[in-house]
Amino acid sequence: MGICVQGGKLSVRNSIAAVVLALAPGIAFAQPTATEPIKTTLCELVKTPEQFNGKMVQFRAEYLSKFQWEGFVDESCSAKIQVSAYGVFDDIRAQDGQTHLPVHPKHDDNYRAFRKYAGTKFRWPDGGRCQDCPLYRIIVTADGRFDYFAGQTIVVKANPAEKAVGVSDGDLPLLRFALQSISDVVATPIDPSIYSAKKRRDLTLEEAHELVKAFQKDHGEGGNGLEKYEVKEYPGFQFFQAVPDPPSGRIHYAVDRRTGDVWDAVICDHLTSRSLAKLLIAIRKRIGLTEEVYRNLHRDGPMCEPGMPRLGTGK
Repeated sequence: MGICVQGGKLSVRNSIAAVVLALAPGIAFAQPTATEPIKTTLCELVKTPEQFNGKMVQFRAEYLSKFQWEGFVDESCSAKIQVSAYGVFDDIRAQDGQTHLPVHPKHDDNYRAFRKYAGTKFRWPDGGRCQDCPLYRIIVTADGRFDYFAGQTIVVKANPAEKAVGVSDGDLPLLRFALQSISDVVATPIDPSIYSAKKRRDLTLEEAHELVKAFQKDHGEGGNGLEKYEVKEYPGFQFFQAVPDPPSGRIHYAVDRRTGDVWDAVICDHLTSRSLAKLLIAIRKRIGLTEEVYRNLHRDGPMCEPGMPRLGTGK
C-alpha cells in the first residue's frame, strides 16, 4: 500500500482537479512561462537531452538512493539521471561562456518526508547499514534544472604546467538533475526479508569500500577518500585509489570480491588490521562465506604472480 505525502501530511491523493486542469482548453498545450518548469518525462529527457539542456523541468519518476549514487530512474525506457548540484564539467562550460539558471532547493515538509523515506535503509544483524537496500519504493514529482554535457572528449589540466589529460564521456555523468523541489511523494514499503535471505554472494562495492576504510582507520589514514576503478586483467577484484594522494602510506588497494581479502594493489602484500578483521567476520557471515568455502576460494592478490616482489602481511 502506498503512502502519499502532501504538505507534510499523510493523505489519499485527489487527482480530479489535476485531470480537469489538464483537459481544460488553452491550458493543456499552453507554453510555460519564464518561471514555470517544462512538464516532461524522464524518458524524454534522456531521448532528447539537448532540447532541455540548462532548463527548469518537472517530471514524475522513481527516486533511488544507493551507495555513491542517487537519482531518478524510469525502467520503461531504461532512463537514469543522477541528482547532483556541481561537477567538473561546470568549470569547463563556464569557460565557454555557458551559464545556467540558479537552483535554490526548497526544504519544505514534502522534501523532509522524501528525505526521511530515502534515508530509511535495511540494517544487517551485525548493525551495518546497507546503502543499496532501501525500505521504501519512492515515486515523486520533481522540479529542477536539467543539465546535459555533449558526449565529447574534453581536455583538462590540473594546472597550466601539467600535461593535458583527456577526459572521456564515460568518466563522469553527462546527464544531471539539480533538484529544486519535491511534491506528491508516494512511498511504498519494501519487505526487508528480500535482503536478509541467507545465500552465497560476492561483496558489494559498499562492503569492499568499508573494508579498505577499516584498514585505513587503524593506520591513521581515515581522512582519505577512495576512488573506485577497475583493472580488466583482474575482474575478480575491486580496486580503490586513495584521493588525494596521502603524504605517506598506501595509495592503491584491491579487494577480493569473493572473499573480502584486502591487498596492496602495487605490491604483493595481504593487508590486515584489528578493525578490518572484525568487519571481515561480519561481512563474510552476511554473504554466506563459511570457513570451509573460504579455504576453497582463497587466492593471492593481483600483484602476486610468480616472480613479483612480495612483502609480509601488512600490519
